[in-house]
Amino acid sequence: MKAILLAGGEGKRMLPLTLEAPKPMIDVLGKPLLYHIIRTLPDEITEIVIVIGYKGDQIRQYFGDWFPAEGGSASGGEGRKITYIRQEKQIGNADALALCKPLLKSGERFLFMFCDDLHSPKAIKKLLSYELGTLVKEHPDPRRFGVFEVDANDRVISMEEKPEYPKSNLVAVGVYILDTRIFDYKVRKMVNGEYFMTDQIDQLIKDHKFVVERTDFWHPIGYPHDIDKAEELLRNRQHLSATDRRHIPLIILAGGRGTRMPAHEQDKPKVMVDIGGKPLLQHQLDLAMQQGFTNIRLALGYQAQSVIDWLKQDHMYSQFEYIVETKPLGTGGAIKLAAQGLKDPFIAINGDDIADVNYEGLVRHSSGGTYNVVTGMEIVDARAYGLIECDERKKICAFKEKDPSAAKGIVNIGHYYLKPEIFKDTPEVFSMERDIFPKLAERGELVMMKHMGNYWFGCGTPETLAATREYFSK
Repeated sequence: MKAILLAGGEGKRMLPLTLEAPKPMIDVLGKPLLYHIIRTLPDEITEIVIVIGYKGDQIRQYFGDWFPAEGGSASGGEGRKITYIRQEKQIGNADALALCKPLLKSGERFLFMFCDDLHSPKAIKKLLSYELGTLVKEHPDPRRFGVFEVDANDRVISMEEKPEYPKSNLVAVGVYILDTRIFDYKVRKMVNGEYFMTDQIDQLIKDHKFVVERTDFWHPIGYPHDIDKAEELLRNRQHLSATDRRHIPLIILAGGRGTRMPAHEQDKPKVMVDIGGKPLLQHQLDLAMQQGFTNIRLALGYQAQSVIDWLKQDHMYSQFEYIVETKPLGTGGAIKLAAQGLKDPFIAINGDDIADVNYEGLVRHSSGGTYNVVTGMEIVDARAYGLIECDERKKICAFKEKDPSAAKGIVNIGHYYLKPEIFKDTPEVFSMERDIFPKLAERGELVMMKHMGNYWFGCGTPETLAATREYFSK
């Protein structure tokens, strides 16, 4: 049986991850998203048709003409044959499906699915036992999806696209078992110029028995942070290993004095203030190590020896490298000094910022080292911060100064992925925020990763320090 996979869309909601690659080629645990989708197809699928479009040559180059079987090799012709169909204009999934019609015999059944999400292999296999049907999932808010109404035998009665008043909570997940009768039905051209196969499905269900199979697993991938969850699910459900990131350097700016800290805290380096029973620095080190980033360098300054002595007390931390600035160098100068000798991109973290940032996501946003990355977070009261502005492609285009009237906005939370060459011809003392980032934004070399974690605290003032301690005391 053939599987027709739609992989031609640009994935605009996935920007900036799709600036340099199509959505199906976004890295997930070291492999493209499309690899994980194909890998879980049931054995009944013996041939794959991939509809490509936006940057589709990357898909063809990566996968070639065969998807190897487990333990087999593509060069030996073991596995599933792959045929490519190019959709020159992205004018809807019905158009993409119509392009595949010449590859199908009259009456031939086939699996049809979008290369957007992760699905249950068991549910897909069960779907193949039906003549015509689709996978569905119960959803608490079905208004954002295509909704199926079914009878007591799970036969579809009606289908509505994003209804204001849904007739059920069964939503379409983009996986269908069809045959060539789907081409008997005409498709309307929508106001946006596209053609959607829901038109055909709506007509098909009136003439033929079309059933639903409730899936036990569906993970939609519509935004960049959905990839983070996808990796967690794949590790847990399929026992896949995380990508080895031990080679990527991670620099922590730990040289600040903390002059805005409470007076009784200013006798120690800022990163050594106590948060929930352990130094702020320990929180940052543990977060990095838990995610597999162990190539850590510290940029030390004020009372550097006290930090060094603390590191030596624990063998886990004593392995880390450090440099000591002999005078304040600014955020840029400190990172530049710590990054000496590095040839490849690295992560850098402000010492007084603590957040559960996904470092793998930070690396992913660079598009293979093409862009520098700043992590931003939307907050409801942004009056005390400068704001980040992005263009429609999710590239950072401007940094706005503090605005006392700003009700909300996206702020820089001090976690970066940087290319070493940005420090060429820079002075000894300089600021990342004032001297480097605006220039990178002007050249189109800076993108933002939106932080979607549970917390971020900038611990540089008495108020923010108190809020941080309250959070970690719970």
